[in-house]
Amino acid sequence: MIDPISRRRVLLGLGGLAAGWSLQALGQSNGFEAYRQQHQAAFDGYREQLAKDFAAYQEAVNQAFADYRRSVKAVWGDEQLGSPSVWVEYSADMKTRTLVDFEQGRLTVEVIDAEGSTQVGRRIGATLQQVAEKRVADAWRDDALSQRLEQDATRISANTEQAQPDNRPVLADVLTGRPDPRPVEVQQAVNQAAAQGVGSRRYAPEAGMRIYSFSVPLNQAAISNKGDQFLPSVRRYAVEERIDPALVMAIMHSESSFNPMARSHIPAFGLMQIVPGSAGLDATEKVYGQQRLLTPSYLYNADNNIRMGCAYIHILYYRYLAAIDNQESRIYCTIAAYNTGSGNVARAFSDGRNVRTAAVQINRMTPQQVYARLVSHLPYEETRNYMTKVTPRYQAYQQQLG
Repeated sequence: MIDPISRRRVLLGLGGLAAGWSLQALGQSNGFEAYRQQHQAAFDGYREQLAKDFAAYQEAVNQAFADYRRSVKAVWGDEQLGSPSVWVEYSADMKTRTLVDFEQGRLTVEVIDAEGSTQVGRRIGATLQQVAEKRVADAWRDDALSQRLEQDATRISANTEQAQPDNRPVLADVLTGRPDPRPVEVQQAVNQAAAQGVGSRRYAPEAGMRIYSFSVPLNQAAISNKGDQFLPSVRRYAVEERIDPALVMAIMHSESSFNPMARSHIPAFGLMQIVPGSAGLDATEKVYGQQRLLTPSYLYNADNNIRMGCAYIHILYYRYLAAIDNQESRIYCTIAAYNTGSGNVARAFSDGRNVRTAAVQINRMTPQQVYARLVSHLPYEETRNYMTKVTPRYQAYQQQLG
């Protein structure tokens, strides 16, 4: 037996031990809470800094486009910087430019020279050959505006993602019908295309100078077939993101017409027209675990571009539009949201931008009614037209891809 005094000592010891455990646990709890707060503060600081970086980058982008537009207008009298479906490239002296329209199927070379110059034909022929041989990495390197935007991004933010642009042909595959043609095949294709060309001329802004233009048609079927080279990446990332590859192809086709040098002033870059400040933020957070500023070099890598596009489609379908029950209805809303954002999709069905509120109305409608409502009530005409462009292509790619 333990005597009363010994028992009291044991109980006091146990009590002290328990108190020690409690103090230790409290210390661990306080330490974890301090760590959590420190981690949250660092995360909030990162997000705040990145928001400042994006605001500064957007300002730099606006300035870069404005400066380049003025330079072009001074020489050419217009402000042709290209579009998602039209690749425009200028020579270093700005006196020669090429315009490749992937949507309409036309390649145009224009040169500025003196009235009656005998060098015009030679310059146009040499430029046709050069543009036909260009690869994406070459086109990116030679594009003064893209280079400035790349430098602005890395100057402004330490949280950027860069990469090596593709080594795929920009145009040679379209001209020849072969994915990676030999130089002799490209030369033959250029000669054949030139035989169908049409020339014209007009006055240039500089007195005594003319703009000589030469246009050749591009095979529309070959442009559509250009999308086949991107199917492996589309299938890979569509499977990862649990989305339909046919939807990815339809969006890519509609965004850029498979123009690998696609760019808009928003800015948006590449095949799926990723906007670094919106889709890029969401997609990088999903893929990399934190938001990053995507540079032109990163987005002119087709694999990267498709990966980000698929991640963003996943976010739209499974997160922002998750309250929409019917899968077909949600697909239609995802198509619209890719172009205009989920808040504007909500506005087509309700007075505000809240998707959950709009989903109550959407869930009472058939998919056909949802589609019709989007086409007639989306806030912007561009998105309404986008719906009528992407949806039939989606159905066509579903049949094509099985």
